[in-house]
Amino acid sequence: MLKSLSLENFLLFERADFDFAAGLNAVSGETGAGKSLVARALGLVLGGRGGQDAIRQGADESRITAVFHPHAGVDENVLALADANGDITLTRIVRRNKDGGGLAINGKQATAHAVRQTLAGMVDFAAQNEHMRLGDPAYQLELLDAYGRLAGAAERYQSCYRAAESLARRLKAGREERELVRLRLERAREELSDIEKAAYDPAEDGGLEDVIREMSNAAHIVSAAREAAEIMEAGEPGAVDAIGSAWRVLEKLAPVSPRLAEAAADISAALESVESALGKLSELARDVDANPERLDAMIGRSEMLRTLAKRLGVDVSELPARRDKLALEIEDLSGWDAGEDETRKRLGELLSGVAEAGLGLGKKRRDAAKRLARAVNRELAGLGMKQAGFHVEFEPLWHEEMPLDDILAAGPNGLDEVNFYLTPNPGEAPSAVAGAISGGESSRAILAIKSALSQVHRPDLMFLDEVDAGVGARLGRELGIKLAEMSATRQIIVITHLPQIAAYAERHLKVAKSVRKGRTSATVEILADDNRVREIASMIHGSAANAVTIEQAREMLDEGVRLAGGDGTGG
Repeated sequence: MLKSLSLENFLLFERADFDFAAGLNAVSGETGAGKSLVARALGLVLGGRGGQDAIRQGADESRITAVFHPHAGVDENVLALADANGDITLTRIVRRNKDGGGLAINGKQATAHAVRQTLAGMVDFAAQNEHMRLGDPAYQLELLDAYGRLAGAAERYQSCYRAAESLARRLKAGREERELVRLRLERAREELSDIEKAAYDPAEDGGLEDVIREMSNAAHIVSAAREAAEIMEAGEPGAVDAIGSAWRVLEKLAPVSPRLAEAAADISAALESVESALGKLSELARDVDANPERLDAMIGRSEMLRTLAKRLGVDVSELPARRDKLALEIEDLSGWDAGEDETRKRLGELLSGVAEAGLGLGKKRRDAAKRLARAVNRELAGLGMKQAGFHVEFEPLWHEEMPLDDILAAGPNGLDEVNFYLTPNPGEAPSAVAGAISGGESSRAILAIKSALSQVHRPDLMFLDEVDAGVGARLGRELGIKLAEMSATRQIIVITHLPQIAAYAERHLKVAKSVRKGRTSATVEILADDNRVREIASMIHGSAANAVTIEQAREMLDEGVRLAGGDGTGG
């Protein structure tokens, strides 16, 4: 669940803290107060793009902090991110100059892609434009695959499709393009051969320049080492003996004086350092290699590696990575070398694989569509649309009677186009879910589909941004009851203008804006007791709330309490 969402310098919000509860949370406020900005902030902190335009005027940066407490059943990769309290804190900083901002998970920098891949699945968004998204066949296909848990089957089809499409593109390539590919392949093979012949070894060649410098100055190094050793050992006594004598004098009285003991310890450390230095100087004077033939060989190898790296446009240390990249490029381009007959034969095999994977995926989707339709229709009945009928239609883009060569025209998403249809009333023609049906029917369809999908994918949080648009009072009560029932097994946050929905919430937050000293600011507060009654009343009848609407508000809230208490009547 989402425990809190904090906003700093985020458009209307100079500073705001949204504290959410488990179950159903309602966020209300006048139009333009900024309540729908919560959805945008949550999207940004979950890895959404952009955000510079959301920085409050006069500020250099905006900061969004979201604290999640995932339930035990989520993905192990998500649970692994939690801190000792079981929380995951996401922080998004957006700066005007785009420098120094970014995302962090529990204080550690993270990429937006990593956040989207790992954590975005905890939240199911249904924004104001959800009814428009539902009209997109690609989104409908995404929902159907999610319900049928067909991600693996869809990926197998897409993998076959990509391989066949790549080979078909190569086959259609013109003579000029073939020649360019042939030349690039030839050059890549030559470059790989040169790198392999060079046999760059990071362990050996990584310190080559240091060894060359030492060998080139071998005589001076040996002379300096010997001279330094003689200086430290010269005299009566030598440096080592003198330091040792000083330590022995102090060491006797160290137990009676802490400061004297500290000085003795420093002298003891100095003695160890000097003795170590003498050992290293002796070893250096003995071991420095001045072999001119070996030096010439090492200089020659260094120049060869530098020349090769320069020709390939990389640093010497990057030669292994360049080798691996060339190997992959050669593997990818090698297919262009194959003869046309061999390529056509291979393409035929791949197209057969596309057909097999696509037909299998289509069958699974049709089975899932039947189950989804039954589940959505059950949900619609619970939302006062018992006579409505939801179904999924498939339009084949390729079938077995068609030439196999035409299968790639179907596209990477499958061999069928999927369309969701709703018949609001018996005897009426089916309409596209997001097409000709009314706003209220669209809202109920969206909620029914989301509820059905939640049976197989239950995110920690379902976020609904004004899905009650176009909904009246009677239907609002049905939506409120349904949301309250759904919130028994998941957290729901709903941005709403309907008192019938807000009354069923376990927590009610109000966003309000005011103007002070010429600046507009938005604030948020958790409503309780009389404050909540007054807000429900104002949602019923605007700012002109009176004793009648106050009483209506109390009745709505009492009904919400009874439903939460488990009597199941909702009224």
